[in-house]
Amino acid sequence: MAVNDTIADLQIRHQIGVWRLSSGVIQKLLPILDRADNEIVAKMLARPAALEGSFTSKRLAALLDTIREINHEAHVVAGATMRSELRSIARYEAGFQKSLLESAIPIKWDIVSPSREMLDAVVTSRPFQGRLLREWVSELDGNKARRLRDAIRQGVVQGETIPQIVRRVRGTKALNYRDGIMEIGRRGAEAMVRTAVAHTTSAARDTLYEANSDIIKAEFWVDTLDTRTCPSCRSLSGKEFEIGKGPKTPLHIFCRCVRAPVLKSWKELGFDIDELDPGTRASMNGQVPATLNYNSWLKKQPAAIQDEALGPTRGKLFRKGGLDVESFTSRQGDQLNLDELRAREAGAFAKAGLAA
Repeated sequence: MAVNDTIADLQIRHQIGVWRLSSGVIQKLLPILDRADNEIVAKMLARPAALEGSFTSKRLAALLDTIREINHEAHVVAGATMRSELRSIARYEAGFQKSLLESAIPIKWDIVSPSREMLDAVVTSRPFQGRLLREWVSELDGNKARRLRDAIRQGVVQGETIPQIVRRVRGTKALNYRDGIMEIGRRGAEAMVRTAVAHTTSAARDTLYEANSDIIKAEFWVDTLDTRTCPSCRSLSGKEFEIGKGPKTPLHIFCRCVRAPVLKSWKELGFDIDELDPGTRASMNGQVPATLNYNSWLKKQPAAIQDEALGPTRGKLFRKGGLDVESFTSRQGDQLNLDELRAREAGAFAKAGLAA
């Protein structure tokens, strides 16, 4: 297999792990927000007079101020947690890409690593979907505070009982509290985390690729992991771009696509290819891999990879039931932490016949 094909294959496998890594980050953030939500509900129940009076009462205004403060403090902690997690992810991603390239290239080639300062900057100083990380967190904070304020005010105006107002805010036990105003904030936080992790890994790759333009000549778009790829991403599939130029991933919220590197050929690197054996000569051809279709890629993978991407039951149906990957919805994936992802990546390198 040509080097560029090997790298593309391992990039897709890596993205499955990155998606699961984002699930792990979500599981660290949601308890912070959940504790604040529980405290908010407790404050509402502890101050019944504020919810039984007038829409303009001082008691209600004081309760809403308290709720806003609790919500804000939770988002400050969540934002700090996100920054810490993303900095670690950026450093891991750069290290993974360095190992991947050095392992795939058939001769010794030292890949330049971006500095820690450069990788930290991709977390705090590069916007994704038009906003910096701190602006995303601030927006989540403000939007949730407004939704809580409006829901409580509406309940008071409608003359609802305290239990009714609490249900409006928190939701019902019968639906696992998925039908309350607070759930909107949870979904927004999940979308932000998944997109932030995708942005961070993408920006870390870009930084490393730019530092190694002596061997990387371009990037190409791989629409990975989505069973129903959006039209915009599908139109970019397989297209080649100059390093750091063209549309960036993530292209949209929840985007899982990746831009993989295209390494230069032996000739472009200045080697006399006549002196290389046929296998080595063919390995560095400088060609962009054939357009990768997620369905066809997944069919070539071992059962363990299929199960990780789809889940065990759907993986079995995919292998033995004659179903294409489009028959399934995208799997959220079990959570991973960085240590688990690091161990998993080492296994992927070994299976590909590369030294990690």
